[in-house]
Amino acid sequence: MAEFHFKLDMVLQQRRMVEDQRQRELAKALRQRMILLDQLRQMQVTITDSKRDLREGLVGVVDMTAVAQFARYSGQTTARAQAIVTKLASVEKQAEMNRLQLIEATQARKAIERLREKQYRKWKTEQDRREAAMLDEIGVGQFAFRLMTSRP
Repeated sequence: MAEFHFKLDMVLQQRRMVEDQRQRELAKALRQRMILLDQLRQMQVTITDSKRDLREGLVGVVDMTAVAQFARYSGQTTARAQAIVTKLASVEKQAEMNRLQLIEATQARKAIERLREKQYRKWKTEQDRREAAMLDEIGVGQFAFRLMTSRP
């Protein structure tokens, strides 16, 4: 029996490769986003712990050096957090762009796959038709042979 050959197989392979690349790009952006969010959470925990320690230090004699250190640390942490938030916004924008590119690549791949399936069904129908015609021809030949060999 004949084999099905899709003429656009190379195009399909290329579109699959593009889709895979888009998936990797999106995963990279989402990983960066996760890292930045984790950094922000860690900063929040550290600030909360520092505030608690400062509150405990405000009982009795106040250590002004500790208060000044907390103020500097808090300012630095706030500046770092703002930088992370700015970078996070950029990463979110990149992730959304990557997501849209992935959707586009997936649609392009699926369009070629649908065309392949359509051509395969058409090919399969033609193969089935040819096989049925061949079987009919064999059957007619056998019938004719029996008629010729079974003379009364």
